[in-house]
Amino acid sequence: MEHEPSWAKRHEARLESAAMLADLRQRVLQAVREDIYTYRLRPGQRLDRNAVAARTGVSGRTVREALRDLSEEGWLTSPDDDPVVRAPSRDEAAEVDEVRRALEEVMVYRFVAQASDSQVRALHHALAEFEATAGRPADPAALMRARDHFYGVILRAAGAMSTLNVLVKLRAQIILLMCAALCLPGRPQAAAAELREIYEALADRDADRAAEACATHLARSYEAAFQAIEATGIPSHS
Repeated sequence: MEHEPSWAKRHEARLESAAMLADLRQRVLQAVREDIYTYRLRPGQRLDRNAVAARTGVSGRTVREALRDLSEEGWLTSPDDDPVVRAPSRDEAAEVDEVRRALEEVMVYRFVAQASDSQVRALHHALAEFEATAGRPADPAALMRARDHFYGVILRAAGAMSTLNVLVKLRAQIILLMCAALCLPGRPQAAAAELREIYEALADRDADRAAEACATHLARSYEAAFQAIEATGIPSHS
């Protein structure tokens, strides 16, 4: 039996090493994003690289690379020392709002035009899931998942999943603001009422009313987010 050439073994070792580094970096990305989702890391809060390394069991160099990725995605700022969770500015929110309003208008009109009765029922189930989550003790991560599911049902029924490519680029700012909003006392219940208005308009096949309800929900979410952020005394980043 022929022995595997040494160059092939070295190539395989390099591939294994690269895959291992990618897994370790992903471990850091998931840990930090989860902390942001659960609001353990809040806008304006500084990360301790050493603490992240100790918690994840990943080397300092790989942690720095992962945090650099998060900075490029818009989750963190990049000061000379440890990075800080971004606190989006009102100007940034206005830019995001302009794009989301346009996307959501297309989304609801397509939903009204082509959603089946079973898809409307699926949306009702997603609404019930959010309402149930909002009625339990505050859990920002669970609320975000339930909200994402609600909008995901609309996108799938509208055949507008391609809009996710645009939303992904805005994801960091949206999540940072929504997590802050959903941690404000009373906001989960208010959000549940706003999502019900969206559902009822869509169930009635009233696209104009649904688009307006989406815009209202977004505007109130952003306002709640800035109330939460400004209450911390942390300046937002332009």
